[in-house]
Amino acid sequence: MFEITPKEQLLKNIRKGLVQPLPNKYPLLNFEKDILKKTVLLKDEDFVKSWVDKGFFFHTFKGMYDLLHQISDLNAKYQLGVPVIEEQNLIELFQEIKLPYLTIDKPGKTIFSSFSRLESTTNSILLSSELQPIKHFKMFENIILFGKSSLIESPATNRYFSEIILKNELRIQLNIDFFSSFKFVFLFIDEQG
Repeated sequence: MFEITPKEQLLKNIRKGLVQPLPNKYPLLNFEKDILKKTVLLKDEDFVKSWVDKGFFFHTFKGMYDLLHQISDLNAKYQLGVPVIEEQNLIELFQEIKLPYLTIDKPGKTIFSSFSRLESTTNSILLSSELQPIKHFKMFENIILFGKSSLIESPATNRYFSEIILKNELRIQLNIDFFSSFKFVFLFIDEQG
């Protein structure tokens, strides 16, 4: 009789596995769905959940022109008024595409500002006191914050780096509870990074 060696049996099992796929051990997971192939914002899911649980709005965007288009739609829906901006790069962008805006010295209902960093474990938004108009936030009914997904970090995994950044730059950390005093609060995160 012909006897199969363990090595031959192993090769036979490998060939069989290549021809006949094994059944899915986890039938509830469909590995063909797009949601499992490409997550939009994996590292900030906890932050976004906390943000939405507070009743705030969360959106993603792809580039500044998409952001401005979405803000225009929000303005029509929620009557936010002409946005007030202080950041020079935003002013230049608004001027370039001829969108109306107000500066900090003019009264308005909605402030539009970027953030410096999101910390998912502390549910905090960090803003640079040098760039963002933080001291003026309380003058407005509504706030629109935006930033890149690359600015999301978890201090638990990068604590030393976070502490150095906080000490070397004039950043102010605001817990998401701070934004409860606003009528409408929007957070936009750029999917592209």
